[in-house]
Amino acid sequence: MIPRVKSNYHTHSTFCDGKADAATMAQAAHDAGYDILGFSSHAPLPFETSWNLPASKAEDYRAEIRRLEKEWKPKGLEILLGLEIDWIEGQSSPADHRFDSLGLDFKLGSTHFVKPGTGEPFAVDEPEKAFLEHLDREAGGDYRSVYRHYYRNLSSMILEGGFDILGHFDLVRKNNRNGVFFDEEEHDYLSAAMEAAELLSGRDFVVEVNTGGMARGKTRTPYPSLAIMKRLKKMEIRITFCDDAHSPAHFGKHWNDAKSLAQAAGFRSIAIFSKGIWSERDIDKI
Repeated sequence: MIPRVKSNYHTHSTFCDGKADAATMAQAAHDAGYDILGFSSHAPLPFETSWNLPASKAEDYRAEIRRLEKEWKPKGLEILLGLEIDWIEGQSSPADHRFDSLGLDFKLGSTHFVKPGTGEPFAVDEPEKAFLEHLDREAGGDYRSVYRHYYRNLSSMILEGGFDILGHFDLVRKNNRNGVFFDEEEHDYLSAAMEAAELLSGRDFVVEVNTGGMARGKTRTPYPSLAIMKRLKKMEIRITFCDDAHSPAHFGKHWNDAKSLAQAAGFRSIAIFSKGIWSERDIDKI
């Protein structure tokens, strides 16, 4: 009988913008019944932010996660070293090999930044007040230009590759709570999203079902939306469940929501990464 397994590959700590140190996060994951825990600090960027791992701390991060790997292996928790790497045109990409020297177990590719106008790039998931200021100043209040640029960037990242897991596919809806700016079922939005989704066909990527927006009270459902999930299922794209945990309380908090969404889209299994390989597990066995 194949044993049950619970995994998460999207974990932050105080090495970036997490609320607890890596050791505390590992203990919390173990207490929550996890068998596999992947750390994925926001990778260093060519410019300074308040939420990325500083380049000067990259080696400390590697050493601490490898230390935790050795500590927890005898206790039944497999710990993996990863990074969440941003795609930003001309500045950062999961495919640029900047972090090969760290010997990562996996790379999570994400898109956060957009530049819909002539001003500075800004993150679509930044705090609401800052986002609204950028939306007005950089995009003239036009949210549609924001999501078009977001999916254009996501498409570019998919085409370049260099990552194992695609992070929070439709993160751009985080600040559109209750459809305040646009209808997430409207043709223009879904067309932009599906154009990016179609590029996944035939590529060996796993898409995360990310419950981080729910854990922080920003969304009512996981990323991606049901409509996108159905398209992924039709294209036979593999999925995995991720908490996008920034604090110990996030582990497993919306696991059943991820499972329900996946099943509603027609998925019967998810991908699990363990001991260097991907395998499929029945959703009822996780």
